[in-house]
Formats: sequence, C-alpha cells, structure tokens
Amino acid sequence: MAEKSKNPQQGGASTPPPSRPKPAGNPAGQRRVAARKLQEEQRQRLVITITAATIGLALLAVLLGLAYEQLWLPSRPVARVGASELSRSAYWTERKQAYAREIVQNFQLLALFGGNPQFTQQFLGQSPVIDQQIAGIRSAPLDDAVVDAWIDRQVKIQGAAAEGVVLSEDEVNQALASELGLIFLPPPTEPLTTTAEPALATTTTAVPTDAPTATIAATPTPGGPTATPAPTATPAPTSTARPTPVPAEAASQVDQIVAEIFRRYELELAAASAEPQLASNDFRAALQEQYREQLINTRVQEQLVPAEGFSYSTEPERVGARQILVAVNPPENASEAEVEAAFAAARASADAIVAELRGGADFAALAAERSDDPGSRENGGDLGSFDRDGRADNGATYPPELVAAAFTLPEGAISDPIRTRFGWHVIELTRRDVPSEERQLREARTAALDRWVAERRAASDVRRFPEPTPSPTAVPTEPLPTPEPTFLPGPPTAVPTPTPAPTPAATATP
Repeated sequence: MAEKSKNPQQGGASTPPPSRPKPAGNPAGQRRVAARKLQEEQRQRLVITITAATIGLALLAVLLGLAYEQLWLPSRPVARVGASELSRSAYWTERKQAYAREIVQNFQLLALFGGNPQFTQQFLGQSPVIDQQIAGIRSAPLDDAVVDAWIDRQVKIQGAAAEGVVLSEDEVNQALASELGLIFLPPPTEPLTTTAEPALATTTTAVPTDAPTATIAATPTPGGPTATPAPTATPAPTSTARPTPVPAEAASQVDQIVAEIFRRYELELAAASAEPQLASNDFRAALQEQYREQLINTRVQEQLVPAEGFSYSTEPERVGARQILVAVNPPENASEAEVEAAFAAARASADAIVAELRGGADFAALAAERSDDPGSRENGGDLGSFDRDGRADNGATYPPELVAAAFTLPEGAISDPIRTRFGWHVIELTRRDVPSEERQLREARTAALDRWVAERRAASDVRRFPEPTPSPTAVPTEPLPTPEPTFLPGPPTAVPTPTPAPTPAATATP
C-alpha cells in the first residue's frame, strides 16, 4: 500500500525541513581577527602596567623624599661631645635660638641707646630681616660658628658637672630676670608715703597798718639787667639694679619678660607685613641657655681664680710722659767715632736740663725753649700715653730705649738723659695707668676659663660629622722679615692749618 504524504495543512504530524548546510568560513581571517584582538588586549595591559609602575615610582620617590627630609636628614649627626650628640634637627634649633638671641640683643641696644638716632636706625626693625634668615635655615649650609658654640657649651656643661658645678632652673631664672628685667619689665613703683603737712602757726604778729612800708630801691646792675638763666635740662634718671627675685617671683618675671620680647618682635613683623618664624618658647629656650652658660662661666671662673689670695699687680700697662729732646744729628757718612763724639758733646746740654728740672724749673716752659722735637715742644713736651711696645695714642711709635726708661720711673720723676738714635731725651713721667683690681681679676678669670675650656675640649671625645678634611701640609717657606716700626722722637708735628682770610667787620647800625 503506497505511503501517503503528509500535508502540513492536513491534520497529521509534519516532518521538519532538512537543515541548510552552513557556508564554509575563512579560517585564516578568523585567526587574524583573534590575533589582533589578543594584541590589543596585551597592549592595553602593558599601558596599564606602565602607568601603574610610573605612578608607583612617583609615589615611591615622594615617600623617599619625605623620609629623607623628615626622618633621615634631621637624624643625621653633626657633632658629638662625649655622650651628647647634635643632630641636624637639633642644629636647626640651635640656629633658631641664636637668631632669637640676636633679636633680643637688638631690643636691648635700642633701650640703652634709643636716644641716639644713629643707633636707632641701625638696630630698629631688624626682626623681619632676621626672620627671612630663619626661614632658610634648612637649606642653608652649616654654620661652623654655631656648631663650635654648641661644642664649647657641652664641654663646659660636662666639665662643670665633673667639678660639682650644677645649676638649678631657679638660678637660671633669677639671673635672667635680674638682668633683663631692667629693660623688659615696668619699673617698680615706689610705695606711697604720707608726708605730714606743716602745721599752721596759731599766733600771728600784727603789722600796724599805719606803719610806713619800707620800699627797697632797685640798684641798677652795671651793664644792664642780668639775664635770667635758662632752665637746665633735667638729667635722665639712671636705672637702679633690681634686687635678685626669689625663685617663684623670678619665674613669673621670666614669663613677663618673654611675653614683652615676643610682643615687640610681633610689632616689628607686623610693620613689615611678615609672619613670625619664632614662637615665644623659642625666645625662652634661647635666653635660658644663654644665662645657664653665663652662670657656668662665672662659677668655674670663681673656682679657677678665687678672689682670696689673688695677687694684684702694681705695674702699669700704659704710662704718660713729657720730654725735652737734645737732638744729635751727625753727618750721614760719619764714622762711629764721630757719632760718639757728637753724642758726647750734646750730653752736657742734656745734663744741664736735668739739673734745672730737678732744681724746680717749669718743665713746659723749658721744653718750649730748649726741646729740639717740634711735635712735642709746642705742647709743653707732652708725649701722650703709650704702652710697653711704644705705641702711643697719637699714632706715634716711640724708641724702645725711651719706653723702657719711662716704665721704670715713678710718677713725677725726672729721668737721666736717655740716648736714642735721635739724641738725648729727658723725660718726666706724668702718670702710670695701672689696671684696677676688679679689671685684673676679671681678665685673669677670663684667661683661666679660656685655658680650661681648651684643655677640656682637647681631653674630651669631640667629633664632627663629616670629619673635617685635614688641610694639606704647607711647604715651609722663609719667614718674611718683620717690618721695623718707624720710631719717632715725639708726636708728629702737626700740619699748620691755613689762616682764614679776614672777613670785613659788620658796620654797626646807629
């Protein structure tokens, strides 16, 4: 029986049409597309990687720079004394404190010499200039003077502690307040005292009204009435030293002093529209370090050179004298015998002058009449004052023979004739300048402290970073001859000043 084809329009089941075969693709093209896509993806990944690496390197550089500036560089050592180390950060603090002390010193000078316009212009308004230097501390090269000052201070602190010199904070505040309070604190007010008014007299003597009152006639003053003298200017009051305050009061005064210093500092900056680089605590720390070192100096000096038993000198450091010169001028080519004969011939005149002076003759009159030195003759023979090297305050340098003789004379004595290349000098010592005992003790203590610091520094473990490069050994050369001073017999003769032309006298008006 023949199969019947199923018509889809009929109600029977339909048979799906046969699938059409897919056209065959291009394998080579597909591979090229895939390769391009892969290359693009790789290129994108490479760009991302490079960008990320660049950003990472930039961040790393920033972090390294910050670590260098904020951590590594500030921690680098600059100097070391024993166990005390000065790092770069501590050096910056030292430098700021040095500038703070400079500002305070300017304020002190202004207070002491404020009436002098020259000083006022020199020290007024310096805070903005110093502030600009403070702003550049980190980038500026190391200041060897600041480092050496820190080393010396550490040597003193450690050496003083080894000898039992230890200072308290109260002592530092007391020294600071006693000295700076004169300038930066208001003057102490005097306590008010009630003064009893004089009691009025209860009894009065009646003057008769009808008694004639005597009238004193005015006596005419010869030459006209006497002019009323102008009122004299009242001298400025001298500052009285403040007594040393007790510790609690000193601490309070230090607060007031620092506040006043900072106020003046801000005023100078405000006038220049500048922002302050220092805080009030910078001034406090700077001043406390300064006065701590000053107290250490004083205590060590007192131990090194006690006042008890100190030997004071009576030798002068300068003398004053006047002279009469008997000049000896042998010929230029004179023999030694001729020179000696010339000096021997002039000696008699010098001896005669000595005899006259010791007999009571007036020195100035005799010098004006007989001295052969025109420079001193016009001034009564006055040579001024000079030191042991013959350097005089008038610029002259006197012969060593004259100087040596002058320093052996007592004040007011007349010398025997003194021979120099200029002839015979007869001198009278007019004064001997012996330093005061206070000055001698102060200078001896200063010299002893300098030696003590140098010895302690040599014995201490002092190091600098980096270590200073030793200077190359200089090739020894022949020493240059020391120039011989130009000796003068007396003060140089002054150049005569020209006499001004006479001005016509003013015609008196009737």
